[in-house]
Amino acid sequence: MTRRTEMFMHIYSVTPPSTGPEDMAESYRARVTATAESCESAGWHGILVPHNLHEVDPWLIAGHLGSVTSDLVPLIAVQPASMAPHTAAAMAAAYATLYGRPLYFNLVAGARDDELRRTGDLLSHDQRYARMREYGRTLRALLRGELLDEEGEWYAYRQFRLEPRPEVLSDCKIFVAGSSAAGLSVAKDIADVVVTHPAPVDAWLDDFLTPLRAGGYRGDLGIRIGIIARSDSTAAWDAARERFPESWRGRQETLLKTVSQNSWARQLAVRAVAEEEAPADTAGTDVYWLGAFRSGQASAPFLVGSHEEVADRLAAYVEAGVGHVLLNGEAADDRGGIEEVLRLVRRQGCAPDRPGSRAAAR
Repeated sequence: MTRRTEMFMHIYSVTPPSTGPEDMAESYRARVTATAESCESAGWHGILVPHNLHEVDPWLIAGHLGSVTSDLVPLIAVQPASMAPHTAAAMAAAYATLYGRPLYFNLVAGARDDELRRTGDLLSHDQRYARMREYGRTLRALLRGELLDEEGEWYAYRQFRLEPRPEVLSDCKIFVAGSSAAGLSVAKDIADVVVTHPAPVDAWLDDFLTPLRAGGYRGDLGIRIGIIARSDSTAAWDAARERFPESWRGRQETLLKTVSQNSWARQLAVRAVAEEEAPADTAGTDVYWLGAFRSGQASAPFLVGSHEEVADRLAAYVEAGVGHVLLNGEAADDRGGIEEVLRLVRRQGCAPDRPGSRAAAR
C-alpha cells in the first residue's frame, strides 16, 4: 500500500438500538455503557446518538454518555421539528455545565415519510431544508453567545441570549446530513461537517465531492459507512452475508426506496438494485457493498473484505478529504477487524484523532 498525505480521521461509533432480540440478554443501559467505554478505550472521537420515534430520547442518552466517559463526544441527531433551536442550545449548555465539554449536532431533515406524517411534519422536502438553514444559523448564533433580535420564517426571538453559556460551547460542531441539491445548499451555509452515505469512491468524487467543492463548500467532510473486515476476504464476506441475509421483505423495501423523497435513500436504493442485478460471477468482488442496505437492516453501505482491501478503500475516501467516519454500528466480533483497518490506514498517513485533542476538533 502506498503512503498518503497525513491528515486526521475522526472515528464515531453509534449507540446500539434500544429494541431487538438482544434486549432479553442485557439491559440497554449496560449495552450503551459498554459501547461508549470501548469506543473511548480505542481512542475514537465520538458516538452518534440517533433520533427516531422508535429509539430512546437522544438527550437522555447523551447525559448518560457524559457520565460514563471522559472525552467521548456525543453526536446528537436533531430534527428541527423535534425542538426549538434555543432548547437544543440550552441542552448543550447543560451538558457542558455538567461535564465541561462540548457535544456535536447532527441536523437531519427526516428520512422516513411515515414518521414525518405521524408527527404532523407535513412540509415538503425543500421546505424542511429551508427550515434547517434557519435552525442552523440560529443555533450557531446562540452557541456563540450572540444576542438574537430577529424574526425569520420559522423562528422569532426578541433580545434573547443563551444563559448560562459555558465557553466550551465554542467547540460544538454542526453536522448536516444530506445529498440533495437542497441539502447541500444548506450544508454550504451552516455546516462544519457535511455527511453523506457515499457512493463508490470514483462516483462519490464525480457526483458529490467535485460539485460540492465547486459550489463553494470549504468545511469538513464525513461519511456514514459500515466495516466488516477479516484477515481473509472470504471470511469477511461470509460474516457479512450471515449477518445481513437478503429477504423478500428487504428487497421490497429497497424497491420502495427507489422512489423515496429522501435523496440519499433513493440513490442508495437505485444502486443497491443495480448491484443485486449484476452478473453472478462479479458478486463479492468489490469491497463496496450494499447488501446490508438491501436487507433492510442497515441504512448505509459497507466496506467488506480483507483488512488490506478495506483499509485501501477507506484511505481513498480519507485522501479525498474525508475527516469524519461515522460507522454504521459494529458487532462485537467486528471490533478487532476495524481496529486493524484503522491501524493500516494510519500507516498510510491518516491518523485517527484522540478525542481529547481540542485543537484537532476545531
